[in-house]
Formats: sequence, C-alpha cells, structure tokens
Amino acid sequence: MKDFVFRNDTKLFFRNDIRETVREITRGHKVMFVYGSGSVKQNGCHTDIVQTLTEAEIPFVEYGNSSREFANIEKGIHFAKANDVTMIIGAGGASVMDSAKLMALGFYHKAELWDYLKGKSPYGLERLPLVLIPTYPSSGSENGLGAVSVDSRTGDFGTAYGIPANYALLCPKYSLTLDKEMTTYTGLVTLVQLSACILGDKNKMSYDAGISYIRNVFEATRTLQHHPEDIDARGIILMGASLSTSSRLGIGKEEPFAYDIYELEFLPEVLFGSSYRRSLTSVFPRFLQAMGKHHIEDIRNYYRDAFGFDGSIEESTQKLMKLFAEWGIPMYYEGTVSREKVDSIPCQTELSKEEVFDIMQALIH
Repeated sequence: MKDFVFRNDTKLFFRNDIRETVREITRGHKVMFVYGSGSVKQNGCHTDIVQTLTEAEIPFVEYGNSSREFANIEKGIHFAKANDVTMIIGAGGASVMDSAKLMALGFYHKAELWDYLKGKSPYGLERLPLVLIPTYPSSGSENGLGAVSVDSRTGDFGTAYGIPANYALLCPKYSLTLDKEMTTYTGLVTLVQLSACILGDKNKMSYDAGISYIRNVFEATRTLQHHPEDIDARGIILMGASLSTSSRLGIGKEEPFAYDIYELEFLPEVLFGSSYRRSLTSVFPRFLQAMGKHHIEDIRNYYRDAFGFDGSIEESTQKLMKLFAEWGIPMYYEGTVSREKVDSIPCQTELSKEEVFDIMQALIH
C-alpha cells in the first residue's frame, strides 16, 4: 500500500438551515460577506446570513460582484483591511469561493499573492478565518485547497494550492433556484470530478468508496430530472462535490493520467468559448475512449463498476454520451478547428498531439 495522508483542514457542516451555525462561528468577529452577481439574493442565502448577523449584532460589511479577476481580489483585500474585518464568509460558486480564499490569504500576504498563484506554497500561512458556502454545488472548492485567479490585464492565470477554509456550510436548499440544465450540470460535473479522483486508484477501499459516491451522484442526477424539488438528491450531489476535493479518494493512484481531463477541458473553452461545465462534460467520454488505448483495464473497470457497462470501451463511451445527451447536455459544438490552433493551446497530457486533436474534432457536429 502506498503512503497517504488524510487531510482534515475544513470542518463541514451539513445543514438544512445554516442560521444557528452562522451565529455560532461568527461570534466575536467582524465579517466580510463576499458573494457574486446576485444569485445568493435569489436563493435565500443572502437573507439568511444578513438577518442572522444583524439579529446577533455581529458587525459585517458586504463585498458583492466578486470573481476570480485578480484586480477584483486585490480590491477585496483593500476593502477588508479598510474595514478591519476579522473573518470572511464567501457564498456562491467556485469563482466566488476561490476569490474569498485568496482575499483571506492576501489580507496578510498581498505583496506575494501572485507568487502563490504561480506555484509558491501558501499552506500553513496566516490568513483570515474563512467560511465557504457553495450555492452552486460541483466544484468542491469549499473543501479543497485550490484557488484559481485570472488577470485579464495581462492574460495570465494561476492556481494557489494550499488555502483551506476553516468551515464549509453545505445547505442543499440553496440550489433549488437553479434551472433544469444547471441542476443537471451540478450532478455531471461532480461525477466527472469524482471519476478523475478514482480512475487508476489501486487502493481498494478508496476506489470502492469513490465508485459508491459516483453511483449515488449519478442516481441523484437522474432523480432530479423528474423531481427537481428533491432535497435529498441535491444533498447527495452537494456532498459528492465536497468529497471530490477531499483527501479520501485516489489514495492508491500510481499514475495521474485521469487528471489530464482538466488540461483537455480547457481547450473547448478557448476554441468555442465554452463554459467549464459544458467543456468538462462534453470532453469526458471522449477522454475516456482516448485513455482507454493506454489504460485499458482501468477504463474498462470504471465503466463496469460505475455504470454497469460491460461492452467495449468504444461501446461504453457511446452509451455514456447518450445518457448525458438524454438529460439535455449538449455533446457537440458548432464550428471548425485547425491542427495549428489546437497545438497552440498549452495542454500537458500523456496523450499525443494527434489524439488531442482527434478529441477536439470529435466534439464538432
């Protein structure tokens, strides 16, 4: 058995009503409430937090329209310092949660923040106490160490790895305002991220646990197609997203090939202006088929164990694509791609340039 470490940086609270927990963990602090473009006001999260802090007489300031833009994060750090805050609550999707992480770290390390985004480890450094509340479940950022930022002024981007939240509040009712397509994406993106964790895992306990998580998330996604009000199904997806970024899965990985999906999903974002969620789910089946030529046993076992597919890798890939498409997820793009354009996009993968280009071509009608 390989050496491994279980990480316990973030305390997860699974709650149907977060108000009492918010009251407890913010006591004695001045809070900066960070959120995005306003979905928290539609799903009730904003009301729950603002009313709780007001009633408990906990001082707070609000920082809306937050995003992964580095200039926005720098502005947020300045705002936090100017208001002498002692805790950050970030509520929203991955972009907001990542920005809250970087503000919490940057409060004490602003001058070096870009260095951390470009590879310098921030793990264990002083930061503001941090609470994260995912209202769009799928990224798992609330329980992971990573935080992404982009600087549109220079075109550069980076990922700081080593910024855990102190607390994550998981409340499935906040996803009820998502439409059917976005709800489906929460399940399928979570499924792909869990799959990246367990593909190639040689530790039987973590592999079997991961397969169980995937099957439960898949069934929850199926349930929500016809019963979108099902809180239990939404809770399964929410928990699955957090588990996908925990240290409980993939502890027996000997090869990291499955994580190449994150390199490949970036290509449709550039080529077609795709969102992360659409790119990830459309590329994933083609990725499995391509990797099946190099890791036959791992891919076959995955298809069999997660979905009960016993045919060839090609047949299983077609079945998976059909399932995604039946749930309204587009598996193709309009347009054309050139070999030169594909080759010009940075992509670190064990697949050859020819295989990468074939995947991109397969995405086009």
